[in-house]
Amino acid sequence: MRIGMNTKFGAVLSDLERLSSEITLNQLKISSGKNFLRPSDDPPASVISLNYKQGISRIERYMRAIEEGYAFLKAQEATLSSVEDLVARAKVLALQGVNATQDLNARKATAEEIDKIVHSLLALANSQIGEKYLFAGQKTTGFPPGEAPFKLVKETLPDGQIIERVIYQGSTEDFEMGYDKDMKMTLGENGQKIFMDSGVFETLLSLKRTLLADNQIDYKKEQYNIQEAIGKLDRIYNHFAEKRGKIGAQMAHFETKKNLYMDFKQTLESNLGEVESADLAKLASRLQSLSIAYDAALRAVALFSDMSLAKYI
Repeated sequence: MRIGMNTKFGAVLSDLERLSSEITLNQLKISSGKNFLRPSDDPPASVISLNYKQGISRIERYMRAIEEGYAFLKAQEATLSSVEDLVARAKVLALQGVNATQDLNARKATAEEIDKIVHSLLALANSQIGEKYLFAGQKTTGFPPGEAPFKLVKETLPDGQIIERVIYQGSTEDFEMGYDKDMKMTLGENGQKIFMDSGVFETLLSLKRTLLADNQIDYKKEQYNIQEAIGKLDRIYNHFAEKRGKIGAQMAHFETKKNLYMDFKQTLESNLGEVESADLAKLASRLQSLSIAYDAALRAVALFSDMSLAKYI
């Protein structure tokens, strides 16, 4: 069976087009530094590359959550440090109040400072980072205007006496932050565990009432009440120190996890680079071979053209 000139010429043109496409593709790979430009160029490598990219994306999402959580915990830790200072100051004032040489005016001044400490503690308990309350448990936002997780309320008793107390309006569930599908991290404890269970507000408000009452009739009872408040303040201070220590330990844990995931991310990025990065020396050699083949195909086309119409032009 004889092969016609048209068939041969068509085959040469087809090779020329194929070689031109391969040369262009190799040039693009060299310029981009990529081993493949489209998934169809290397399907197996494309799948591996996609898996690496998805892994890197998950790690980056987790690291962002860790950074946000670390900032949240750092704000809690700094706040509780200030709380400890106020509790320590309240104990100093209580020790002054138990001194028998203090007159009514001195005790009123001490009670006023205790009152300021209560309001300062209330402000710290209602601290925020951005729009999120630090000690409201899961209910970090969504409070009505003028409301907050901790609130000082006053109640008038039948005898006309006004009693102050602090109420907690946050969640009793610890704050959890989601960072991936069905995956969450717990950030510290809720306000009930940290503040209300400590008894700090109750103790200080009771101490304030005792100092203002200036019980001259039953001095021993007054001294007992103040001494009792001093003992409670010691336990309250230890309570906050313990909570602060737990937060510090969790912060250290987050730092460790962040460093581990940074190393893991670098490993995945290195592997991704090996999969995607082009072998420039190999591509250059391949481009040279293709160029030689392309020149040969061009000469073949010129030969066929010369055998047909070119000589008559």
